[in-house]
Amino acid sequence: MNSRTVRQTPIRILAGLALCMGLQMTGFVMILPLFARRFEGFGAGVEALGISAMAYALTSTVAAPFIGMLADRFGRRPIILLSLSAYVLAFSGYLFASSAWLMILLRGLAGVFTAGLIPAILSTVGDLASENHRAQWIGIVNGGASAGWIIGPLFGGLLYDRFGYAVPFATAIAMAVGALLLAVFQIPETHTPLIHPGQIHMVRMGDIKAFASQPTFLLLMFISFGVMFAWAFIEPQFMYYAYDNLGWTSSQLGLIMSTYGVAFMCGEFTLSHLSDRFGRKPVLVLGLAFFSAQFIGLAIFRDVSWIVVSFILAGLGNAIYDPALSAHILDITPPEHKARVMGIKSTVGSLGNLLGPALLVLFTPFMGPQVVFLISAGLAWVLALTSGLGLRLPCHPVVTRYESEAAIPSHK
Repeated sequence: MNSRTVRQTPIRILAGLALCMGLQMTGFVMILPLFARRFEGFGAGVEALGISAMAYALTSTVAAPFIGMLADRFGRRPIILLSLSAYVLAFSGYLFASSAWLMILLRGLAGVFTAGLIPAILSTVGDLASENHRAQWIGIVNGGASAGWIIGPLFGGLLYDRFGYAVPFATAIAMAVGALLLAVFQIPETHTPLIHPGQIHMVRMGDIKAFASQPTFLLLMFISFGVMFAWAFIEPQFMYYAYDNLGWTSSQLGLIMSTYGVAFMCGEFTLSHLSDRFGRKPVLVLGLAFFSAQFIGLAIFRDVSWIVVSFILAGLGNAIYDPALSAHILDITPPEHKARVMGIKSTVGSLGNLLGPALLVLFTPFMGPQVVFLISAGLAWVLALTSGLGLRLPCHPVVTRYESEAAIPSHK
C-alpha cells in the first residue's frame, strides 16, 4: 500500500462505494431526460440530442480500457476522484452552456474523463474481496447505482415541472459534489503494485495480450457483448410496440421499466451472493435464462400483467448474472490488470449497445416485432448454453489482505 492508503475496514469502504455510486447515478440520471428540454432552449432538436448521446457513448467506449490501464498503473483512487470531478464539471457545464454545440462538446469530453469510474470502482471491489465474497460485494455496490437509476428520473422530473431546468441541474451538481467529497474522505487506495513500476510496460505488452487471448476471457467478453446487444436490439421496437400495438400510455410504459429496475435493485442487494456460494457457472446460466423472460413475455403475451411478471423475472435474472459475470472476470484477471480488463468489459458492452439499434434499423423492414423479441430471447439462451458448456471453473479463492483484517458477512 502507498502513502495515500487509509486503513479502514472493508465493510466501511464497501458502504462508501455503494453510497458514492448512488449519489453519482442519481444526479446523472435525473438530468438525462432533461437534455431534450435543454436542446429545445437552444433551438435544436432530435438530431443535436442524438449527436450528443453518440458523442458521449463513443468517447466513453474508446476511453474505458485506457483509463482502466491508468488505474492499474497509478491506483484506483486517483481515477475515481478524476471521474467524479469530471462529473461535477460536466454537470456545471450543462447548466451554463450557451449553445447546442457546446453541450455536444461537453458530453464528448465527459465521456472521456468519466469512462474510468466503473472500471476503477469494480477493480477496487476486486482488490478488497476474495472470490467467495466478490459477487456479493459487486451486487451491493451496483445496487447503489440501481437505486439512483430508479430515483433519479422521477426526482428530476418533479423538480423540472416545479422550478424549471436550473434547479434539477443544480441539484445534480450538488449530488456530484457530495459523491466526490465522500470518495475523498471515505475511499482509500486499495491497489497494491506487485511489480516495480519500471516493469509495467513489459507486463502490459506481454501478459495482457496472452491473457486476453484465453478462451474463458473471450467467452466472458462475448457474454458481456451479447446481453447488452440483446436489450439494445429490441429497445426501439419495444417502445413503438408498446404504444402502437399494445396501446399503452407513457405512464404504463414507465411503470414497466420501473418494475424492472426495482426487481434488479432488490435482486442485487439480496441475490448477488449466489455465485459466491454455488459457483459462477450455474448462477450465470440461471441468471441469463431468467433474463430472457422479458423477450419471451413481449413475444407471447399482450396482457400487461403477464408482461410485468416477465420483466420482474428478467430484472432478477440481470441481478443474478451481472455480479457473477463481473466476479468471474475478476477471478481470472491478474491483479495488475483488473481495472484495464474491466474497462475492456465496459467497452465491449458499449459496442453491443451501439450495434443493436443499428442492426434493428437494417433488418426491421423484413420482420415483425415478435420476431425481433424472439431473436433477443434466442440470443440470451445461446449465451446461457454457451456459459454452461464453455466456462471453466476459476482457481481456488485467495483471501485478500483487507479480508484478513475484518470479518465479511456471509449468506450461509
